[in-house]
Amino acid sequence: MIDKYQVLFQPVKIGKLEIKNRLSVPPMATGFAAEDGGVSDRLITYHEARARGGFGLIIVEVTAVDGERGLGSGHQLCLHDDNLIPGFKKLADAVHRHGTKIAIQLYHPGRCTFPFFIGNRQPIAPSPVPDPIVRQAPQMLTISEIRVLVEKYAQAARRAQEAGCDAAEIHGAHGYLIAQFMSAYANKRTDEYGGGIDGFLRFPLEIVRRARELVGPDFPVLFRISGEEVVQLGRTVPESIEMMKQLVSAGIDAADVSIGVYESGHLTSAPPDMPQGFNSETSLKFKQSLDIPVLVTGRINHPSVASELITSGKADMVHIGRQSLTDPDWPAKVGDGKEQDIVKCLSCNEGCIEGLAIWLRPSITCVQNPALGREEEYMRPKTPAPRKVLVAGAGPGGLEAARVAALRGHRVTLYEKEGYLGGQVKLAAIPPSKDIYQEVAHSRIKAIRELGVHIQCGQALTADMIREIKPDVLIIATGSDSAIPNIPGINSQRVISARQALTTEEVGPCVLVIGGGLVGCETADYLAGKDMSVTIVEMLKHTARDIGPAARFFLRRRLQEKQVLILTQSTVKSIDGNFSIVNTPGGEQRLGPFDTIVIATGAVPVNSLGDQVKDIVPEVYVIGDACKPGKILAAVEQAADIALKL
Repeated sequence: MIDKYQVLFQPVKIGKLEIKNRLSVPPMATGFAAEDGGVSDRLITYHEARARGGFGLIIVEVTAVDGERGLGSGHQLCLHDDNLIPGFKKLADAVHRHGTKIAIQLYHPGRCTFPFFIGNRQPIAPSPVPDPIVRQAPQMLTISEIRVLVEKYAQAARRAQEAGCDAAEIHGAHGYLIAQFMSAYANKRTDEYGGGIDGFLRFPLEIVRRARELVGPDFPVLFRISGEEVVQLGRTVPESIEMMKQLVSAGIDAADVSIGVYESGHLTSAPPDMPQGFNSETSLKFKQSLDIPVLVTGRINHPSVASELITSGKADMVHIGRQSLTDPDWPAKVGDGKEQDIVKCLSCNEGCIEGLAIWLRPSITCVQNPALGREEEYMRPKTPAPRKVLVAGAGPGGLEAARVAALRGHRVTLYEKEGYLGGQVKLAAIPPSKDIYQEVAHSRIKAIRELGVHIQCGQALTADMIREIKPDVLIIATGSDSAIPNIPGINSQRVISARQALTTEEVGPCVLVIGGGLVGCETADYLAGKDMSVTIVEMLKHTARDIGPAARFFLRRRLQEKQVLILTQSTVKSIDGNFSIVNTPGGEQRLGPFDTIVIATGAVPVNSLGDQVKDIVPEVYVIGDACKPGKILAAVEQAADIALKL
C-alpha cells in the first residue's frame, strides 16, 4: 500500500458499527430494481462488484418508503412492505461476503416526481408549491397524512435492520420530501410543521425518534443533508448545521453532507467545471460543529483528493460516487499502488444521473464502463471458438469494440488511418473543462494493448486488404465528417468547420459560428477564450439543448462572461464575402464583417467500406458515427453490445 494513501484504509466507526476503511459508495439511483420494487439479481451483482473492489461502506440508492406516491423513477427500489425484506437480506449477505458494510437510504420524492411514476396520482408536498424544475403542482399534506409518512419511514428503517443491513440513512437532501419540509424554499406552512426552524424540523425529528423506537439505540441511523441549497430562500450552511445538531440529539449517528436541490443540480451532480472535493469546506464546518462522523460528497475522483479530505479533518469518510460506477475496483487499485490503472470518471452525467433523471433511460450506464449493471455478462468465460475480428477505425466505438472482442477471447486487429488512436476524442478534449475526455481514449488504448490487440496505426483499411486478411467479422467504426449546409456562399475560403476551428491558428479575430448546439457552443467558448469576438447563430429557441443541464449551466455562463453574442431562432440565409445575411425574429440582418465563419451544423457518416465488403466478409457491422452520428455514449454502447455477442 502507498504510504500517502494509508489514511484512506484506516477503520472508522459510525456509532458502534466499525467500517474497514474511509471509502464509501454513496446512494445513487440505478434503475436496477425488480418490477415490484424489490431487490433484483442485477442489483446484487452490481453492488457486490463494488464490495469486491474494496469499498468499506455501500449506501444503497434511494429506497421508497411509500409504494404509492413515493416513487421518483421507473424501477424504483422500495422497502415499504415486509415481503421485500428477503431480497434486501440477500443483498446484504452478498456485500458482507467481502467485509463491506451496507446501509439503505430511505426516501420519498415529495413534489419531485411525475404523475406517471405514481399511478397518475398528484405528487405530495408540505405546501402546494411546484418544484421549479419538475413543474408538477403538488397536493398539500394534511397533519394526519404527515403522521402516516413518519411511520412509513420508521418502518422502512426497521425492515432494513431485519434484513441484516448495517445501517439506515434518512434522505433529507436534494429537495426531496424531508428537505422540502426543512426549507422555506418549499415549505410555506403556518402550522406546527412550518413557520421557522422548529416547524421545519418537526417532520424529520419525528421520523428519527420513531425510527429509534423501532431499531433501538445501537443500529446506526445516518442523515443526508444538503449543507447549502444554493437557491433563493434555501437553507444556508449555518442553518443546516443548527438543524443537524437537533437531529443528532434525536438519535442521528452520522451526517452525510451533500449540496443543492433540483434547481441547483449543476452542483449536486457537478461536471468537470467544478474542482474535485469542492464541497469539503462545507463538510469541515459540519465537522467543527458536530461530535459525530461526517461523510462528504462532491466530485471526489482522485485518491490524493480523498486522502487530503481525511488528513485535513474535513471529513471522516469520503464518497467515491460516479467514480465507483466507472471503476468498481478503485479502492483495491489505490491500496495496491496501481493508481495508474484506475479508469477515470468523466463527471459527464450522461449515462448515470442525467441518463436516468433527464433522458428517462430505464437504468444507468457509463461512457467509461459499459459493464455497469451488466457485470454478469462480462464475467462469462471466454469464447471456446475464437474468431478473427477486424476493426476499422480507432475512435471511441472502434476502441471499445476491439477491447470487448478481445476480452471475449477473439483475435482482434485494429486499423486506424490517422497517426494516432482515439478519433474525435482529440477534438472533444480541446474546449474549456473538457480535457478529462482524453480518458475516453487513454483507458481503452491501455486496455487493448494489454489484451494483445494488434494495432495498425496510420494505415487506412481497404477492401483489397480485407480480402487478403479474410476476417470472420468486420466492424466498421470510421466515424463522421462535418455536415455542410446548403447556404449560398458556403464555399468561401473564410468558411471552415468546427473541427478545423479547434485545430488551426488561422481563425478570427472576429468569428461567426453557424449552429448553437454542443459543438457550436463549445467551439465558440474555446475561440472566445482566445480573445476573439464571437457570434453564434442558432435556429432553435435555446442553445446547447443536446447536453445535460449541469454542463449546459456552466457552458452558457462562460459564453455570457466572454460576451459571446447569441442569436436564437435565426438562420443564415447567405454568405456574402465577409458578411452574412441572417433571418432573425426581428427581420433580416446583415452581420459582419467576419474574418472566419465556422460551420457547426451536425455531422454525416463516413463509411466507404460498407458497400465494398458485403460480399467479402460473412459478418459486417457498422457502428458509432459511421452508422449514425451521435454521442460517445451511443457509440461505445453499440460497440460493446455487438462485441459481446460475437
